[in-house]
Amino acid sequence: MWKKLKRPSIRDVAREAGVSISTVSSVVNKTKFVKEDRQKRVLKAVKKLNYKPNIIARGLRTRSTRTVGVIVPDIAQPFFSQVIRGMEEVARKRRYTLILSCTFYDVAEEERQMNVLVDQFIDGLLFFCGYDNYSHIKKIYNQNIPVVVIDREVSDPKIPSVLIDNTGAMEQAVDYLCSYGHREIGYVTFTFENQATVRNRYAGYCSGLKKNNIPHNPDIAIIDDAIRLNELRGTYNIIKELHEKRKMPTAFTAIADASAIGLIKALKEAGYRVPQDVSVVGFNNEIVCEFSDPPLTTVKQPKKLMGAAAMNLLLDIVEGKKVKNKNIVLPTNIIERGSVAAPPKNTKQLSQRGFGNEF
Repeated sequence: MWKKLKRPSIRDVAREAGVSISTVSSVVNKTKFVKEDRQKRVLKAVKKLNYKPNIIARGLRTRSTRTVGVIVPDIAQPFFSQVIRGMEEVARKRRYTLILSCTFYDVAEEERQMNVLVDQFIDGLLFFCGYDNYSHIKKIYNQNIPVVVIDREVSDPKIPSVLIDNTGAMEQAVDYLCSYGHREIGYVTFTFENQATVRNRYAGYCSGLKKNNIPHNPDIAIIDDAIRLNELRGTYNIIKELHEKRKMPTAFTAIADASAIGLIKALKEAGYRVPQDVSVVGFNNEIVCEFSDPPLTTVKQPKKLMGAAAMNLLLDIVEGKKVKNKNIVLPTNIIERGSVAAPPKNTKQLSQRGFGNEF
């Protein structure tokens, strides 16, 4: 049976070095001048005992643990990992550490993890996009705990945020397809009743159609929750079933790049050529877009910049700096590759092949 080892305390270090506890604290925390010979004795004792300061205890004294909590819905999605990379780079430069929690789009779990992190005396919290329920976020904001939400629209403008104009960005994608002459434009997304980010992208799709005088066709606006946690395979399976019932439109936009790539594979296996028969536009500009077949045209949102901006905003608030703009909206643009072309002149349904099982 393993015996739990006793963690060395500041008292142990003081006893080993032959100095007072306050002297050890001054050396470790660099708060007061200590004579060189005493410093050397303390540092030698720290090394010998492998002493690690208690961060929480230090936080109680200094009111800072130099840690930031990050709550994310699904760490497996490339979008979130790239945003976190931008956060990490800023945190490292400013000498803070991230504590990461994943909720898998569970509101109760998000609130539970928020409370755990707050109990760890973190300096602030970063929330990624999740469901519309944000009462728990507002609660800790009202307790003066620094908070920033990312790609998550809340109705209280006092809560700091970093996001893009999701409606405008998706409208931009529809405009782009219309510039090639497309009039049959489908859309692939998961359900959005409780998620403003996803809802606003769908609103952008609808407003883009209206702006270009294209009637909305619900038969090619695919909304299915199977896509939420598996955008790639979920979309592939849905298009597999859909093509057997009706002809595909000449173009699609998708909620995310993974969904667009699953869509392309399904279309190609059904006998459609991309982009000669059906054009596809993704959303996010993940690195995989360059290597899909064909390379995916997509809406770029600045992922690393989003993470860096959110972290800088949060740490400025934590450190009491004057912040002029607490609600940052970052720009988006279309990255042109090889998945969009003018619609075919003959739009009769093509001969179709059966779907394979490989993925």
